[in-house]
Amino acid sequence: MESHPELTSGRYERSITFTTFKIKSYPQNKNMSKLLEQINKESKTYQISDLADIKYGFGLPEPKRVKGSIPVYASSGIVGYHNEAKVTAPAIIIGRKGNVGSLYFSDKPSYPIDTAFFIDEPKEGFDLKYVFYLLKRINLPRYGGDSAVPGLSRDTVYSLQVETPDLPTQKKIAEILSAYDKKIENNNKIIKNLEATAQAIFNEWFINFHFPGYEKVKMVESEMGEIPEAWSVGKIKDLIKVESGFPFSSGIFDDSGKYKLVTIRNVQDGSFVTDCDNLIAELPSKLPKHCLLVSGDILLSLTGNVGRICLVNGENYVLNQRVSVLIPVNERDRAYTYFLFRRSDFQNLLISISKGTAQLNLSPVETKELEAIIPDNSTLGKYSEIATPMYKKIVEINFENEKLKKSRDQLLAKLI
Repeated sequence: MESHPELTSGRYERSITFTTFKIKSYPQNKNMSKLLEQINKESKTYQISDLADIKYGFGLPEPKRVKGSIPVYASSGIVGYHNEAKVTAPAIIIGRKGNVGSLYFSDKPSYPIDTAFFIDEPKEGFDLKYVFYLLKRINLPRYGGDSAVPGLSRDTVYSLQVETPDLPTQKKIAEILSAYDKKIENNNKIIKNLEATAQAIFNEWFINFHFPGYEKVKMVESEMGEIPEAWSVGKIKDLIKVESGFPFSSGIFDDSGKYKLVTIRNVQDGSFVTDCDNLIAELPSKLPKHCLLVSGDILLSLTGNVGRICLVNGENYVLNQRVSVLIPVNERDRAYTYFLFRRSDFQNLLISISKGTAQLNLSPVETKELEAIIPDNSTLGKYSEIATPMYKKIVEINFENEKLKKSRDQLLAKLI
């Protein structure tokens, strides 16, 4: 592994030390040149309609969300699970309404609903996984139209012209690109397991009060029920600062700027979107230090889908308003902060105190004033010893995933 000290400067005592993995170059340059030559020589012009049939998704019967093992796909991806499969695996799912042009490849039987198209088999002479990457390369979202409610027309997609090589070359290209996606998928499983482990420990220690040595600790009454004797009742702000973003003026946006503006769109549930819509060249003189973000910073969404949490991944990001950064009062408690706010019951609490009808808005002031049980320093320290390596590993894997995505996309541009 290779250390990157330039990513771990001690700015505001918020950055952390982590490592990244060297990524194997695949394929080798010699093989790549040969493959590119083969693609250029053998490719022919087709319309998408020549490659595959695009089919409409299905209406979802009641009950809309039943327990099952079949993933239900909408334009935004998996939105639930059903006990019935409409499409056998594999299949390409394409966003038709809403998240127009989004693409998902399902290796399992699935149930695409009517906001999505799907392709479950290519026509003769074409490879399904290759068609998936081909559609990614086309950038379907730009064909969604400019109406108030964007939508993707099947006829529009069908009419798009593409250069495509023969079937063996298609399979080779799909194999190369799939290797990157498989590594990213495996990394995401590791992240999921790390979060589940840290949450299980969090639940045992701070919800059930089964922390190390709890058998010898007396329980006492408090405003929030029985708590361990050395613990106390306080507020979120006693452990965590909830700092707001900066109100940037659109007049300073600069397409050639160095700094990327983080908005609500960048804060997904457990994942950080690294692409930003707006850039700025110079930082405002009154910009608070916490608004210059570093890898591993914890972000909280304040508008729309409130209570979403993710970790910043990368450099030169600045925080816009309607997003908060969570900073532990004691840096030791960074992992505690992340895993507390990642709890589904805590997110539901944040939703419950949000205001608004058409769109929910969460107040940073009300968030930090929430009542909370404050564990004693010894228990917080012991949790940090266990959970901090997990938190750092998640940051590390996120960084590796971003490198993998960039490498894959560079290859995608060359191969298709």
